Amino acid sequence: MSERFIWISSQLLFASMPALAVAVVVTLSRSAWVGACAAAALLLAMKDFRLLAVLPIVAAVFFATAPPAVMARFVSIFDVRDPTNRDRLAMLREGEHMIAAHPLVGVGPNMVEVLYPQFRDPDAVEKINPHLHNVPVQIAAERGLPALAIWLWFVVALTVAAATRFHAGGDRFLAAAALAATIAMVTAGMFEYNFGDSEFLMMFLIIVTLPFAVERTAPA
Repeated sequence: MSERFIWISSQLLFASMPALAVAVVVTLSRSAWVGACAAAALLLAMKDFRLLAVLPIVAAVFFATAPPAVMARFVSIFDVRDPTNRDRLAMLREGEHMIAAHPLVGVGPNMVEVLYPQFRDPDAVEKINPHLHNVPVQIAAERGLPALAIWLWFVVALTVAAATRFHAGGDRFLAAAALAATIAMVTAGMFEYNFGDSEFLMMFLIIVTLPFAVERTAPA
């Protein structure tokens, strides 16, 4: 039963990939682009390393067909003068100051926004931000370095466990999905506090636990 469910799910996923790709592009969310590209590259490499040669072709098609608004948003990724990029760099420095001031327990849950003016960097663009747009920095600043160490352990343990299940065979599709979701979360999380988004976090946890749930329910 589980094998048929996985096969049907994989076929539906492949059929919806073009629509999903367009949806990611038109969000104009640069962190989502980075995460999706990292996940796609990982999946191609896991399938066949030679498939990575497809990426330059996809990039060429993207540059040739992307609307001006999308292209402008893409180019802004590499523009150090872009206000959002400058603000993100300032937030990293603000996070460092928060961590230095409270290394063990952080400034407290949901207190980054409250104390933001106190630690605001001179080069910051916005007067206040709800979070620091970086998962590791946000966790360390909000809850301390021990909490960051636990989060890093969680990511590493999850990656190792999913990779082990992928190489062991069986439900390789779900294991690959878990690995792709993890790499997407981590890479996108360098530019956005996605781990603090309840909708994203719920979907992420469902995807990464599926290979373990199938393993537990499989007959001996």
